[in-house]
Amino acid sequence: MSAFAAAIYCGQVEKDPDGVLWAVLYCGDLAIDRERVRSLRKGKRRVADMVLGAADAYSHLTRRSAPTYLNRMVD
Repeated sequence: MSAFAAAIYCGQVEKDPDGVLWAVLYCGDLAIDRERVRSLRKGKRRVADMVLGAADAYSHLTRRSAPTYLNRMVD
């Protein structure tokens, strides 16, 4: 992935064979984070937080090639 390519994050609530619920965060096909949750409702909330947190953290790592200036008209 290049320095300017956007990472694609997704997440879901999964149940393991023992019946334990997990909030899992994926970047592409790779599971990058997994947290145990108590219910499906809390799992959905946690997945949303994980996706937004990962996207926010990634945005700080990207660099712009040059500053962007606004073209303003001065009277």
